[in-house]
Amino acid sequence: MADLESLKETLHTSSQDEKQVYVDDAQMDSKTEFIEQEKVAFAAWINNRLRDDRYLNKKIFTKYLPIDPDTDHLFDVLKDGIMFSKLINDSAPGSVDERALNYPRTRPLNYFMMLENQNLVLNSCLAIGCPTQNVRAEELADGVKQSQLIMLWQIIRTGLVSELNLRHNPGLRHLLQENEGPAKLLALTAEDILIRWVNFQLKRVCDNRRIRGFNKEIQDGTVYTYLLTAVAPQQTDLLPLQQHDLEERMELILEYAERLEVRDFISARDIMKGNIKLNMAFVANLFNNYPSLDWEEQEDQYDDFTTDADVIELEVEETREEKSFRHWLNSLNLGPVVSYLFEDLKNGYIILQVFQLLLGEDEIDQDRVNSPPFKTAHLMKSVENCNYCVELGQKLGFKLIGFGGNDICSGNKLVLSLLWQMMRCYTLSLMKSRTGKPLGEEEIVDWCNKKISADKVKKGRSCFKNFRDPSLKNSQALLDIIDVIQPGSIGYDLVLPNNTEENMMDNARYALTMARKIGAIVFALPEDIVEGNHKMLCLVFARLMKVGLTESDSPAQC
Repeated sequence: MADLESLKETLHTSSQDEKQVYVDDAQMDSKTEFIEQEKVAFAAWINNRLRDDRYLNKKIFTKYLPIDPDTDHLFDVLKDGIMFSKLINDSAPGSVDERALNYPRTRPLNYFMMLENQNLVLNSCLAIGCPTQNVRAEELADGVKQSQLIMLWQIIRTGLVSELNLRHNPGLRHLLQENEGPAKLLALTAEDILIRWVNFQLKRVCDNRRIRGFNKEIQDGTVYTYLLTAVAPQQTDLLPLQQHDLEERMELILEYAERLEVRDFISARDIMKGNIKLNMAFVANLFNNYPSLDWEEQEDQYDDFTTDADVIELEVEETREEKSFRHWLNSLNLGPVVSYLFEDLKNGYIILQVFQLLLGEDEIDQDRVNSPPFKTAHLMKSVENCNYCVELGQKLGFKLIGFGGNDICSGNKLVLSLLWQMMRCYTLSLMKSRTGKPLGEEEIVDWCNKKISADKVKKGRSCFKNFRDPSLKNSQALLDIIDVIQPGSIGYDLVLPNNTEENMMDNARYALTMARKIGAIVFALPEDIVEGNHKMLCLVFARLMKVGLTESDSPAQC
């Protein structure tokens, strides 16, 4: 097995280089202007979304709200991680148990407590599928503007696109093109869906205008004029197009947006400069408020492939297990981003990249790896990749009876078995015994029990037999091992009696939040703990064990 930590460090360095290119390649004045534009836009969004938060409206040691967009107030209030955590919960409710946050009490937070909060922010982002782009907790706590804006954008974007799915908007099926099935829509990125939505609306009111992105093609305001008219014809019109002065045209467009209460994110200058992030955010917010996907004239066009069976398939939600695997894959920063497991893994390329992490680059025959996009023989090259994936899985001792490359290539749900074994192998490989081999589940259980038993207060009260032990459902063992790893971190007075399912869910949420706070990257959900999902429990305790190990406390000694 390759040293996964060194491999992850290589990935981190590569990503840092990519961030540096962003800084070096752009002209300094342009970069400063974009930072200023994003600062103003994000400050206004936060002021609006969090205006009712009682804690943020208090003035203790830091005045959080309202954020002054004309100063660097935004960057100052983000340093302690509290604002970030509140925003995560706004984008994905219940992701962060706020009982776990460090709050200033009698004095401002010290640097260590700020770092703990920022670790919680980053690990919580990974858990909800929000990319962190290898931003480090120290950068956020030190107030590095570019890093703070990266994370702000990713968190806000996650919330903006959370309803870009068929469960919340069944009308999205109208965006499917000829000969496309439901899986295609599930595999599209949020940006691609929004572009299709804009073009769908433009088709209603304009014969010759379409877009391929949110930069140059929207700079003259024509697209936004038609778009607002398409989604809200009673409240807007095409009057802006009669304005030859661009700034006057933009102000009229924004006046209409204000009328619809969707003015957020953009100014006239943002439109004319083609700020991709802010224009994408504006369109996403407009979609959330005015989806306008009930165009009756389109119904017949989709009758051929929107059968009852297709509609049922369209409305099937991603399972918790599938979501955990997708978030884990995206956390590895391999690329491209996985939007829908069964579509995005079909060519085998992402799976081959994971095997390279598990085995090491020298163990992968690069001549057998076909890198997309494929110009020709797409199916053949995908099958070759997928067959090679199965070979590598067998090399690692995975149980793949009755499983072949065609199962990956066809989007068969049997791929979940392969992904589970890869995720487990990756997690356990982060720790090695004295022999150099990855740890097994028995060694993790033994380590946890010895730690809990050695504690003078806990005295083995929450020891467990294995990861199927029903006692794990109440989160007591999780809370205890976290408190052993970082003494005094668990507020036991905040733990609720395990006498109702609701209390058990709250305790599980607190335990998982605390695990992320002390540095464990875990993808389990509270439901996984309460239901006793032994697979996810194993990975959670393994990640905690990795955090708890020290040089003098190797697995072989535990």
